[in-house]
Amino acid sequence: MQRFKSIILPLQGKNKSSLQWLYNTKWQSNRAFEEKEKIFSYGQLLFWFGGTSLRNSEKLLLYVEFPVSFGEGINETDAVPIENYLLHVLSLKINALAEKYVNEAKNVREKAQFETQRPNELMLRRSGIRYNYEKGAARLTIHFNVPLVNALSVNAKAAVRAVKEILEHIEDAAHSIDRDRICEYIVCYHKQEQIREYLKRQNLCAFIANGSILPRENAGAKPMMGAVPFCAPKELEVTVPFEDGTQISGMGIRRGVTVITGGGYSGKSTLLDAIESGIYNHIPGDGREYVISDDSTLKIYAEDGRPVHNLDLSPFFRHLPNKADVSNFSTTHASGSVSQASNIIEAVCGGAKLLLIDEDKSATNFMIRDRNMRKIVKNEPIVPFTDRVRELCREKHVSTILVIGGSSEYLSCADSVLLMDEYIIKDITNEVKTLELPANAPALAKADWETDRRLVPEKTSQPLLIFRSVKTENEKKIILDDYSADITFLSSISTGNQMNALALIMERLLTDRESDSARLIDKVTEYTKEIAGGAYEARSLLDDTALRWYEEIRPLDAFCCINRMRGASFSRKGGDAQ
Repeated sequence: MQRFKSIILPLQGKNKSSLQWLYNTKWQSNRAFEEKEKIFSYGQLLFWFGGTSLRNSEKLLLYVEFPVSFGEGINETDAVPIENYLLHVLSLKINALAEKYVNEAKNVREKAQFETQRPNELMLRRSGIRYNYEKGAARLTIHFNVPLVNALSVNAKAAVRAVKEILEHIEDAAHSIDRDRICEYIVCYHKQEQIREYLKRQNLCAFIANGSILPRENAGAKPMMGAVPFCAPKELEVTVPFEDGTQISGMGIRRGVTVITGGGYSGKSTLLDAIESGIYNHIPGDGREYVISDDSTLKIYAEDGRPVHNLDLSPFFRHLPNKADVSNFSTTHASGSVSQASNIIEAVCGGAKLLLIDEDKSATNFMIRDRNMRKIVKNEPIVPFTDRVRELCREKHVSTILVIGGSSEYLSCADSVLLMDEYIIKDITNEVKTLELPANAPALAKADWETDRRLVPEKTSQPLLIFRSVKTENEKKIILDDYSADITFLSSISTGNQMNALALIMERLLTDRESDSARLIDKVTEYTKEIAGGAYEARSLLDDTALRWYEEIRPLDAFCCINRMRGASFSRKGGDAQ
């Protein structure tokens, strides 16, 4: 700490640009290199600074590395739960301290401002913290604004006080780690991963543990007080054995077509929402920590107004008005049926193996056509989903879970039918077989499902394409200059931090001059792994994005986002967009 003081205190009253000496990074080919003389110590802590912008030299990244000892039995596979536990503990302490520095009577730049990333109920990789198993240490990242005098000159004394107080809080937190609680995180995480493996072995697409609390308090993230705990029907109950000799029981949903039905407010949509949340691991105490779904699950909506680019709609459309080419269709404003069909086709192309569909959020003319309507309308262009749902399962190994409350059309397609009644679930598959059900749709020729979708690179004479602006808007819109994507209906992206990661991947894709050299899903997977593996240190080409937090996302979600990007063009099998 003394060496840090000896360097920064002489900067008192100097122009804020003098802070650039502190930056412990040199940008060269977009890679960062450490400068050892700019790493400082405070007790057992190491700390250093990174810059975010030459224009705003006072906006720094404060990195703090501290030892974390858990004893025997910890290995590198425990990094995710350890990071999540530590961030929950540290963010509470540091952000509470930051609130004490807020003085609304003064210019905000006159006081030190800082924050850590705020975690939620999901166990994800995040840019705000990294655990290094080999070092036995964790590194916390803090956004830190050096206090200024008259918005221009460095207030070094106030900066030293703030940094020292932050380090003291981190040191206290490191000494007060609850070993039992962190073990809960680790055990919970590994059991969740074991359930995922069990699903694959047993041909299941989802698991909901007995005792799970599915409803959320006031539609938020916390479990609802007094909610009815989930209890599996005996016919569908499975028991998952764990490596530690324990086990857990709950409902296993088999691959195929599953219909969830019931009256209004019976819990159908709540169950579907919980299954969607099962793509992520959850922290202990969330109530859904043992609700686990195939990690390629995607919820499908009718999405009036979304753009569609160069997509083969022939699985669901025989022809379109104005003799539009069904096999290479584009529009800037899709109807409900076209948008829902597009969402399913893109999901299948992106590798989704479980589709979740709620009839309340679907286009009726896409979902069903009863016997009488088939007789009346002879030249219907739409192939309803009822006519393809079994083919998707049989030919593409894509399962579907549907919430249906107003039509029996899907009952004859279903492998399992579940009834929700005041949050109690029953298996009524055998009872449904005794009903007089609509006849199955006539057999159709196999659909030509798109599998090799590619992004056409931007045509430009510039050697390097760089966007002037990369931003997110209202947590559901991504804008890169003239490109934009509204992902309101991509409900698996649930936080602003995930949106930041998504925007970064969009920038990577759209500036890739060889984006059509491989399948789009392969390109997206490459960039997603690159960013998550480096804790999002491979930042945007734009400086101001350094002050964003990032959270792990799935390649499938990035794939669905780029398909909604206005201004983008696509091709198949590496050919030109037609």
